[in-house]
Amino acid sequence: MKPILLVLAFLAIQLTAQAQQGSLTILTFESFTFADKFETYYGHGRVEDGFSWGAGLEFGVDNRTAVELIYQNFKGDAYYDDYLYQRIYGAGTFNYIMLGGTSYAPMSEKVSGFGSFDLGMCIIHPSTELSSSDVTKFAMGGRLGVRIMPSDKISLRLHAQLMTPLQWFGGGYYFGTGGSGASVTAGGTIFQFNLGGSVNIRLR
Repeated sequence: MKPILLVLAFLAIQLTAQAQQGSLTILTFESFTFADKFETYYGHGRVEDGFSWGAGLEFGVDNRTAVELIYQNFKGDAYYDDYLYQRIYGAGTFNYIMLGGTSYAPMSEKVSGFGSFDLGMCIIHPSTELSSSDVTKFAMGGRLGVRIMPSDKISLRLHAQLMTPLQWFGGGYYFGTGGSGASVTAGGTIFQFNLGGSVNIRLR
C-alpha cells in the first residue's frame, strides 16, 4: 500500500500545482448506495444498501477541467454464508480516499454535464461480529452527472457513481469466524453503485 500512497501524493502535488491559479471549490457528497453481492472460494455474501457521505476539494484547471481530492464514507449491514452453510451477520465501513480528474461539458450558461475518474484507496473496517481485521485496498471509481450553478459561488451536482475496492478479500480480510475461512485469499471485487448529489461552495 505504501507505493500507492507515494504515487497518490506525487500526483496530488503535481496536479494541484498546475491548478493553483484556477478555481477552488469545497465539495460535499450525499448519496444512496445500493446493495451488492460478492463471492469467495469459501462462500458468498452481501453488503446491504445505505446512505453514504463525504467531502473534498476541487481545483479548477480551466472552465472544462478540474482535479479533485475526495473522501467518501459508506457503512452497510452485511452477511456472509461460509462453506459450512453458516450465515454470519455484521457490518462493514468503507472509507474511500480518492484523487482524480473531472471534465465538464457546458449545455447552457448554468448547466453542464460532467464525468470524473478517480484512483485511490479504500480502508475497510468490519464490525467485531465478522471476526475480521481492517484492510486497505487499491480502489477506483467514477461519476457521471449534471452540474447546476444558480450563482458563481454555489453549485449543485446530481450524479450516478460507481466505486470498487479491488481484490478486497485478499491479504487476510474475510467475512467469517476466527476458525474456518481465516485464510481466505480469493481476489473478490465488490461494486458499490450510488445515486446522489453534492452541494458545493466555490472559494475562489
